[in-house]
Amino acid sequence: MHPQNAASAYNTVATSVLGPRAIEQRVFQQTNGRLMAVRDDPELPFRQVAEAIHVNTQLWTMLAADIFSEQNTLPDALRGQLASLAIYAQKTGRAVLRREATVEPLIELNRAMIAGLDGDPGIPARQVQ
Repeated sequence: MHPQNAASAYNTVATSVLGPRAIEQRVFQQTNGRLMAVRDDPELPFRQVAEAIHVNTQLWTMLAADIFSEQNTLPDALRGQLASLAIYAQKTGRAVLRREATVEPLIELNRAMIAGLDGDPGIPARQVQ
């Protein structure tokens, strides 16, 4: 089987088995794993830090694009909140790359998204600025 065909088949099975929310949750978990590796290893080469931030920024950019699509059925207030969080994640990522911030706020933000996708209403008591 050609690798692209295998990947396509896997994606089809994964989508039907996991469902969209579970897939989104898994992507946030994997992205957060990369950010935690940055946090946990201060000697990590800058290239790996930049890659982790890039992946996180891509995730939030895709989320923002989905929020503004006409097919998105989330309530307007929630869409606005998620858009604000996407902007925050992007700005914080740039600050991390400039060494003006740590990755911890991004990790906490992604944890909140993971919990929200899991249906946990007790998303962080602390507010993201």
